[in-house]
Amino acid sequence: MSQLGDTLRERRIALGITIEQAEDRTKIRGKLLDALESGDYAKLPNPGYVRGYISSYARLLELDSVPLLAMYRAETGSSRFHDIAPPDTAVSARGEQHEVPWKVGVIAVAILVVLSLVIWLVLRVRSGPESPPPIPTTPTVEATGATPSAEDPGEQSPAADPAEKPPATYTPFTLKIKVATNGASWVEVRVDGKSAYVGSLTSGRTKSFEVTSKAVVKIGKPSVVTVYRDGKKVDVPNSGGTPTLTLTADPAP
Repeated sequence: MSQLGDTLRERRIALGITIEQAEDRTKIRGKLLDALESGDYAKLPNPGYVRGYISSYARLLELDSVPLLAMYRAETGSSRFHDIAPPDTAVSARGEQHEVPWKVGVIAVAILVVLSLVIWLVLRVRSGPESPPPIPTTPTVEATGATPSAEDPGEQSPAADPAEKPPATYTPFTLKIKVATNGASWVEVRVDGKSAYVGSLTSGRTKSFEVTSKAVVKIGKPSVVTVYRDGKKVDVPNSGGTPTLTLTADPAP
């Protein structure tokens, strides 16, 4: 039995603290606290460590460490020393128990990078080289015998219709209508299909028209009207009523 151990145990029990709770709070292994309470000093390390245990344990149990250390010296003797054992003292702090050293982290990251690169290279080799892009083709124009225009090489001129004939050309002439000085006459003139004049020409008046293809003249009183074509007199039918005179231009040479 140990007075020191009994004191520590009784105080711990009185405070309702278990060995596990004491270990957690003092960071001293439970087996060492149990050996200290049992007076089994052979299981404890060097007295230097043990004195530290006693001081820490006393603070937890709210005891004065001085008489406790005196009990330890009395029970173990001042000449008793243990060989220095490995520091089997306190457990690591909770925040340090699962901490990964930074070197290990760097090595792990480097390994992941290398593995990713190897996997990428393997997949690239298996997939083979990338196929070249398709060569654009130039649209061809079928030969039709017709020469494309310079403005739009792809557009072809429509073929000429052999049945279509060029418009006929005529030799224009001057139509002149003159009323005698002793009379008047109603006259209607159509030139090239359009109405050129409708009205009464009084005595001595003259009307001239430029005709391209055809002229149609209606005369109310042909006995007093004279018609000229390029200065040459044209015979006007005088069969009674309102005669109609049609003059057609000669085809161009």
